[in-house]
Amino acid sequence: MSDAPLTPDAENIAENTAAEASAAQSEKTPKGKKHKRPKEKFSVRLRRNRKKILISLTAILALGAVLAVILVPTHFSTLNEPADFIDLPVVSLSLDSAVTVEKSGSYIAHPDSVWVDDGSEQGKIIVMYPLGHGKGQIAMRVSYDMGLTWSDRVTGLPASYADSQETPTLYNLHFMDGSEKLVMISGCPYWVATKYKADGFNFSFSDDCGETWSEFEKFHSPADAIVAMSSLTQIKEGGQYIDKWMGLFHDHEFNVYKTYLTFDEDGNADWSAPELLMPDYSEETQKYGMCEVEIVRNPDDDTLILLSRAEKRVSRSLIAFSYDEGETWEGLKELPYELSGDRHKAEYDETTGKLLISFRQMIPVKRSAVSIYNRISGGWYAWVGTFADLMTYADDDPSNDSKGDYLIELGKTDYFAKPYNAVIDNGYSGVVCVGGTYNVVGYGSFDKVGTTSYIISRTFTLADIEKML
Repeated sequence: MSDAPLTPDAENIAENTAAEASAAQSEKTPKGKKHKRPKEKFSVRLRRNRKKILISLTAILALGAVLAVILVPTHFSTLNEPADFIDLPVVSLSLDSAVTVEKSGSYIAHPDSVWVDDGSEQGKIIVMYPLGHGKGQIAMRVSYDMGLTWSDRVTGLPASYADSQETPTLYNLHFMDGSEKLVMISGCPYWVATKYKADGFNFSFSDDCGETWSEFEKFHSPADAIVAMSSLTQIKEGGQYIDKWMGLFHDHEFNVYKTYLTFDEDGNADWSAPELLMPDYSEETQKYGMCEVEIVRNPDDDTLILLSRAEKRVSRSLIAFSYDEGETWEGLKELPYELSGDRHKAEYDETTGKLLISFRQMIPVKRSAVSIYNRISGGWYAWVGTFADLMTYADDDPSNDSKGDYLIELGKTDYFAKPYNAVIDNGYSGVVCVGGTYNVVGYGSFDKVGTTSYIISRTFTLADIEKML
């Protein structure tokens, strides 16, 4: 082909030819769309970019190796153990010494229990727990020997128990006429990504020592009631008990509410309108994440003592005091590490004058400098001390604060088995004390693999435990 420049006529011919080609291409390609190049095969792209990919992978591996060299030694050199923060002696009980109420590869948890004098030699303990994380069908078992053996799951429970929305709580109400009534309460908070909406709480009762139970009755919908009732305290007037009980629950914003339970002449339950338990401390309750509040009465002077989980993990667990039957509260402050945890349940042993408090240990510190969680735990524990120990926190002098007598390790969990669940998912428990004998029923993944869910029972006297100190 000649390299001579085009003449004007030749230029016009070339321009027309290019325009015709462009028009033809426009007819083939829809307006507004770009002409697509043939899709290149993945294998072709891979071969063409092989060098870049190898360089990138090498860089990632090198970075990972550098981080490992830095972070792993940092983790182990700054590792915190619960024992680093505990001054009291600890009696550790092996899993082999526990009675297995139930174990499962599926999730079972959050038991509560109650003792009732049904006329049998040792009375009976009733335990209930959900077949799921809070929400789920309610299972019930019974022990006639203070928790040394347990029945199979009880059948014939109310149909409404099949769809409980929260962990059950159990109480035995003692009326001034000498009668008793067992009650079970199950909250109805909203659950993210489920059909459940905030719907108050469900109430069921038994007038025949737990042989039969009423269907759920709904109260105070649409309150967002979590762990209802975390405590249920009989009220006094003029120094004498009356047929009135103060129940507590909390919501997702960590507002703690109280509602009073009474019964009419026909035996029908009435729960008063929920109101804030501690309006003077509303900012603090939300700041600390106050929830799952337990209240125990000091038999020496009738002071009501509040023990609370602090979910925000910016503080240890909390304590406060009421000298007017829960109308007002004062002295809100942190408990020592020895009592720091979740879901405190307290029972008094009249034979020894000692108090046992069961709880899930939760110490608000990082596992190590590189941990993402601001909490560590050894599992399910019990604190043993006196009311006098707790009352040392009622004044403003920290120099006389008492840490109690000792701790009992009721169910150890292995941190490295399941770095999240096995450590903090345990402990919610029922606690009963009859004639100096304690029975506690709790849950957790106590095996070293951390894949089996257990409900376990322990029966002991404090004299038994103190022989192991």
